[in-house]
Amino acid sequence: MKSKTIVFKTANDLYDFNREASKCKTEIRVKTASGTFDFDAKTLLGLFFALNLPSIDVFYDEKEKEFDEYLNNLESGS
Repeated sequence: MKSKTIVFKTANDLYDFNREASKCKTEIRVKTASGTFDFDAKTLLGLFFALNLPSIDVFYDEKEKEFDEYLNNLESGS
């Protein structure tokens, strides 16, 4: 399992993230550092909670190479 910390700057980032996560064959989990939120990244409704958070952690299978490359654009500190 691999993880990255990302930031959604706009609502479009959230929609794009959901679309890319939905393409993955494995489970993609989104969690907050505090553990308050833990949900499936393929569920758009859950992602709306993440829009106003400073950052979220994304956990995904290392086999998801294209998704990993996509996350580089959203990575915290980029």
